[in-house]
Amino acid sequence: MSITKRQREIVEFLLEHPHEVTAGEIAVEVKVSTRTVHRELLMIEQWLEPLGMRLEKKSGTGIRIDSGSGSDDLSALRQKLEGHEYIEFTPEERKLFMLCILLEEAEPVKLLALASDLKVTVSTVTTDLDDLESRIRQAGLKLVRRRGYGVKITGSEAVHRRAIAALALEVLDESDLFGRQPEQGGSIVNQKLLRMIGHSDVLTIENALWQPDIEWLEKIPERQYMKLLIQLSAAVVRIRKGFHIERAGTGSAAAVSTMAETHEARVPAFMASRLCSVLSSRLGMSFSDEEQNYFHQLLIETEQQLHSSGLLPIDDLILMDRVHSLTDQMQERTGYAFHEDRLLREGLIAHMIPVMERLEGHQVIRNPLLQQIRKDYELLFEQVRTAVLQAWPAAEVPDEEIGFLVMHFGASIERLRALKQDIRAIVVCNSGIGSSRMLSSRLSKEFPEIQIIDSVSWYEAARVPAEEYDLVLSTVDLPMEEDQYYKVSPLLTAEESERLRHFIKTTTLQRQHRKPREMGNETLNRYSDPDTMEATLLEIVRVIGKFQVHALDNAHLDFAQSVLAMCKVAHRAGVLKDPGEVAKLLEVRESMGSQKIPGTRLALFHTRSESIYRPSISLFQLEEPLLQTMDDPEGVSHVLLMLGPKELSKESLEVLSEISALLLQEEMIMLLGKGSRDEIIHYLSRELVGFYRSKNEIGGH
Repeated sequence: MSITKRQREIVEFLLEHPHEVTAGEIAVEVKVSTRTVHRELLMIEQWLEPLGMRLEKKSGTGIRIDSGSGSDDLSALRQKLEGHEYIEFTPEERKLFMLCILLEEAEPVKLLALASDLKVTVSTVTTDLDDLESRIRQAGLKLVRRRGYGVKITGSEAVHRRAIAALALEVLDESDLFGRQPEQGGSIVNQKLLRMIGHSDVLTIENALWQPDIEWLEKIPERQYMKLLIQLSAAVVRIRKGFHIERAGTGSAAAVSTMAETHEARVPAFMASRLCSVLSSRLGMSFSDEEQNYFHQLLIETEQQLHSSGLLPIDDLILMDRVHSLTDQMQERTGYAFHEDRLLREGLIAHMIPVMERLEGHQVIRNPLLQQIRKDYELLFEQVRTAVLQAWPAAEVPDEEIGFLVMHFGASIERLRALKQDIRAIVVCNSGIGSSRMLSSRLSKEFPEIQIIDSVSWYEAARVPAEEYDLVLSTVDLPMEEDQYYKVSPLLTAEESERLRHFIKTTTLQRQHRKPREMGNETLNRYSDPDTMEATLLEIVRVIGKFQVHALDNAHLDFAQSVLAMCKVAHRAGVLKDPGEVAKLLEVRESMGSQKIPGTRLALFHTRSESIYRPSISLFQLEEPLLQTMDDPEGVSHVLLMLGPKELSKESLEVLSEISALLLQEEMIMLLGKGSRDEIIHYLSRELVGFYRSKNEIGGH
């Protein structure tokens, strides 16, 4: 097995530092990201194994080469490196480099020329092209291969540019894009891609992009921002090389015009024109009308990625349903209450947005930590793989993606295992001080949240005031109520630890919280004092207090007329200013994808606008169903209308997002279909106060 130039540099650095070094220190030395370092270390481990060596990794300390036999082996390794010629490419890098060449060239490339550039045989090139063909086809392009002609990728210029940008986004990371020039280290593939996307012009394009009236740039996610920069920069490179966007047909031009004319697509054509004008001045090049139209489309698509979330941080109900189904399956398989972990839900939703893009686009997914994840989480890996098969039967999810999901569930298990609150405990052990110390030691290791007040006999424990402790742990039966103490063995086995953790969560902590829970709706009233109320709880009170249920006679009304009728009801309630404008936004949102809750007759219609005064939710019971199709003849009978102003506080977004997540709960769906207003308000109050409490627990832990 051979190693690449970069891998050799890492090994040399480790040899120069016999004591542990961190991945971050290695990254600085070889001028790559820590993510890249971890990926390379996996390959280095495989290279070292036949030599009788390994990488020793100590959490919190760093990495070093463990030779086993000592300095003699390390000297031999140095000699091996000196006489060792590193390879230019791994097999995967070779295919990526070949793909770069073909995407960049306008004319056919001979197989012999490819073989020479890549230092392999023509037969190897042919095999690599076979592997690449489906990927090229999935990108919307075509691989043409003919004897005597060579190899060429054909397709429209716009699709070419998007394929280049997608490849760069897949392979490069922030350290590549912003950290150095292409010739300053990095793999040959990275250097090639950086030149293809015009790395030297990225900062110029970024400065030109920040125009005074494009405020939404500050709000787009980091990945979308990086994608836009790469797309714009790649376009500049292609224009300079003489590749131009074809004259747009009426359909394409009309599509851009329609997007731009909607109220929420806040990217008028003059913004793209002005961007091209600034770039023309700074880069010394010209942009045709077609190119300006292409830039306009990129800006619109990016802005709509931000706006497509509408009122909520995540409004793709199908995506939310997928996360909910996966969580259901994992909860069933492991016994952990994953639905209670809101951080897991938020993390999975944020993670799944790019995941679904990759899966639907059949992109190659890399997970440099896959091997380590499989080793460290062997059982959990299989549980997640099985759960994914059950939850998403139509999706083909590779192990690389399973590995990422495992990390989310692994982190959630750690959070769920934690008690989130300190517990004061007395240890009662009548079998001697040795057993007492053993039990105390095991408790400290397994339950850092348990503060052991004292280790005493039962006679002494009975005289400790009850308010000074939360729990008694004993190795013998005690004359106490069952919810006040727990019997364990001095060894505290793994099984006993899990049972004790369950007891503390379901009994000890429940006993502590019982009094405030019994207050029910009084909890909301008690916190209604603005002087003492936190912002999140205030939003809960405001939103729930204004909730209304309306019967809507929409017989003989089409979709647009029905939505307008709902907005007029909200207008009469003082929620919004212009019913027609808000109704139009709701129509546009529905045209982007159905808002019906999967498997129900309920839909969530939502938007935000400057025409809306305050956050509002209301339920409309329809006389006639909406959104009926051949595949769904029942359509929608109930609509939950959720509205919000253009600028919303973080607390408002959290509360509205939490309500939208409840739409996947059976009890919520049943109540919205058949429950009264009071029943719905009671359910929302209970669930949102639970959300408020768990938020405080996470923040205070």
